[in-house]
Amino acid sequence: MPLPDRPVWRLLTSTLLAVVLGIGVVAGTVAQDSGPVAPPAPVATPAPSVQPGEVKGITEPQTGVGPAVEADDPNDLAPHLARAAVPAAPKPTPTIRPKAAKVAGAAASPASYRGRNHVWMPALRIDKAVSWYACSNSAYPGNRVYRWGCAGANNVYLFGHASSVFEPLHDAYVDGRLRKGMKLWYADGKGVVHAYAIAWWRVTTPTKGVWAYAAQSRPSLTLQTCLGSRSQYRLIVRLNRVD
Repeated sequence: MPLPDRPVWRLLTSTLLAVVLGIGVVAGTVAQDSGPVAPPAPVATPAPSVQPGEVKGITEPQTGVGPAVEADDPNDLAPHLARAAVPAAPKPTPTIRPKAAKVAGAAASPASYRGRNHVWMPALRIDKAVSWYACSNSAYPGNRVYRWGCAGANNVYLFGHASSVFEPLHDAYVDGRLRKGMKLWYADGKGVVHAYAIAWWRVTTPTKGVWAYAAQSRPSLTLQTCLGSRSQYRLIVRLNRVD
């Protein structure tokens, strides 16, 4: 449609401008009369509830190596490592298991441990294959024992879920059955088997554990699993090679 003749167009333009200015004046008057708008009152956030006794056996490390470390650096230790698939509540009583019957000639000797990528800890009835877990791997770990590729030299670093493959390790700590000198045998990818013995253990947090997988001055092996009703702590067990 062509534009209307100039006189009519000017008349319409003047009328529209007057209407727009009138709206602006009314809006400004309303804004002045209404006064400043007060911000909404802040809503208090309730403090998280703390369950006394929620974590058993963690606030008092048994080895004298030092207390549990507070978390402050989320880049220290990958938080996904060895998390329990289903966090379990602390056990009110020690786990009681029947003792294995002794069979003549059945006692294992160092020569009995043969294989590749395998770990044996007879005192805790751990007899598991070991899978590789690259340092760059970000997948959620399965129910296996893994050797972590981030560990430094002289540090074979094995981790697993407290609800499955490393449940015996978790329970031994909670029940007070871990002992210095407990032996473990590990077979590497070439089938070379070495014996290790527990030197100490310590509880830490997922974000404060660089020391756990750092290089060691002597051939060592480190075990890691979870502790706590929300898997919020890590149990680190250090073993030294003894063969």
